[in-house]
Amino acid sequence: MSQNASGANDPAASPTLEEIDVVVEEIASLSRAPVAPSEFYPEFLRRVVAGLAALGGAVWIRHASGRLHAGYELAAFPVGPDVETASLARHEPWAAHVLEQNAPCVVSPGGPLPGSPAIANPTGWLLLFCPWAVGGASGGVVEILQRPTESPTLQRGYLRFLEVACELLADYERSLQLRDLQRRAAVWDQFEEFCRRVHASLDLTPTSYTMANEVRRILRCDRVSVVVRRGFGCRVVAISGMDAFDRRASSVRHMERLVTAAVPVRQCIWHPPNAGEDYAPQIAEPLDAYLEECHATGVGIVPLEIETPSDGTPTAPAIGALVLECFYAAIDEPMRKTALALRPHAALALRNALQMDRMPLGRLLGRRGVNREPGRGKWAVAAGLAALAVIGLVAALVFVPADFTVEARGELQPRRTREVFAPADSVVRELQVASGAKVQENQVLLTLRRPELDLEFKRVGGELQTSRKKLAAVETEQIQNRREDEAQRKRASELTAQQEELRALVASLEAQDAILQRQQAELEVRSPIAGELLTWNAEQLLQSRPVARGQVLLTVADLDGPWELQLRIPDRRMRHVLEARQEAVGPLEVSFRLTTSPGQTLTGTLDRVGMRTEMTENEGVVVLATVQIDREELPERVPGAGVVARVHCGRRAIGYVWLHDLIDAVRSWFLF
Repeated sequence: MSQNASGANDPAASPTLEEIDVVVEEIASLSRAPVAPSEFYPEFLRRVVAGLAALGGAVWIRHASGRLHAGYELAAFPVGPDVETASLARHEPWAAHVLEQNAPCVVSPGGPLPGSPAIANPTGWLLLFCPWAVGGASGGVVEILQRPTESPTLQRGYLRFLEVACELLADYERSLQLRDLQRRAAVWDQFEEFCRRVHASLDLTPTSYTMANEVRRILRCDRVSVVVRRGFGCRVVAISGMDAFDRRASSVRHMERLVTAAVPVRQCIWHPPNAGEDYAPQIAEPLDAYLEECHATGVGIVPLEIETPSDGTPTAPAIGALVLECFYAAIDEPMRKTALALRPHAALALRNALQMDRMPLGRLLGRRGVNREPGRGKWAVAAGLAALAVIGLVAALVFVPADFTVEARGELQPRRTREVFAPADSVVRELQVASGAKVQENQVLLTLRRPELDLEFKRVGGELQTSRKKLAAVETEQIQNRREDEAQRKRASELTAQQEELRALVASLEAQDAILQRQQAELEVRSPIAGELLTWNAEQLLQSRPVARGQVLLTVADLDGPWELQLRIPDRRMRHVLEARQEAVGPLEVSFRLTTSPGQTLTGTLDRVGMRTEMTENEGVVVLATVQIDREELPERVPGAGVVARVHCGRRAIGYVWLHDLIDAVRSWFLF
């Protein structure tokens, strides 16, 4: 204690007025800067502590529940004789009392808290407290730990500086609220478009997929799923960016189990949680299992509840939930606020779709026809009118033309897409590029390793080195041989034969070494084109994995080049497409919709049609075709996005347009 008391009288420990002005100006500049709270508060606290030449400090932030928590702390509080009272957690009641009194104060060592004589300062330090508020609402308290001093003037100076700093802190909070309001105004148009689209249909499936894709587009997260309550559990009905999904997949089952546990809590679940928050016990286990399965960095579960207009409290259990996923970053605070703003509209649209879906003959009852009063007259007149109606209907079916289209499904893909294959049976040594990275043509994507090739390299290299040394020794001996007698001439002949044999062996080994060098060079797998690496999670998929010759390793696509639709036209309808191509002057027009943007219809032209059929697991026998499109018209260019397309095959009688499948089936039945 004596050491700290002496430090209070040290002139070097007290900043000058010029230094204080500089610190205040720095805090003012920081409060005007568009920085996040996680960056602002530590810098603010550091500058305040430096301006007061204090030992440390903390910023107590008030939650919506009214509780205070030490959101930011600088320099651990010194441990005095009483370790328990020196901990920061024991200061929370003092900060709460100052916030309630709404007045700054100085608490001397051992002195009572103003307005509460029963609460004393048990530490040997001078405590400075100053509350701050925004718009009349209490925001928190700034606490500073200072060296003890008996000078009232110096204490008032400390407190005045802290009041100025808290005013600047309130300015930052006001600017933060202003930026939040500006952001809300910017997304208001998106909210209107979202409401229009999700309320456009009463069918559960289109409404769910539209909701998932629109929420993902507005929030700019990686994936959004719509889950509805079914009995005592929950069921996934739509996943953004996918027109179909495997309901038995482990990730889908883990998601349904997690939402089933989270919906009864009737609170939004965020991972990672905010400071001071924790999960309910029944949520922790399914959440850990789901995170282990999907590997998401940020997850949010937003229950969908119908609120009453009077007090805004839910009157019934949640009808479902939105599951938000981010794979590369956490779900930030603006994204959470936007999701909460979208929740009432999504809940209302989902409630209407569920009511219509659960109603017997709901889709038919949703479309009210016009009741006509039956005509009065004789039976003959009625029969005649009925006959005329039938004749008119048949004539309309035969003579009234209508656009005839053939429906096909497919995917949106870049035209320049190449798959990279393994050149030989080997093991992946190193992946040079990450998933989603830009690559150049002939750039090395990954390197492979063949243990037998390394062994062969060592063998050939050793034999080549040995043969070269033997050849050099033979050539040296042949030069030194004088050939003066018969024995020397015979030895010269033997050396010549050995020299030719060794030269042939060296040439053979050098050829083998060249072949091994080429094989080694082939183990550097290069990109066939310039583009972007599309393979998902390539590091985990390929690192140190054995691969077989011809196995597909990576997929590279030129996302900046032309795009096309890859359609699968059913084999039973190819006759109509081929006849329309022969009759048409130019290429056939194709209209399509992307599952990522189902509310927008785009057009293209039929480019190439396959010459043979293909067998698929889900759609049976199909013929592959490509559609030429304008990439600038695409709202979102996502490789592999689902497409529902219609090939325009001219105009036919409306009866044939409606009943062509039945007509073809009857023809096949009679002919065969």
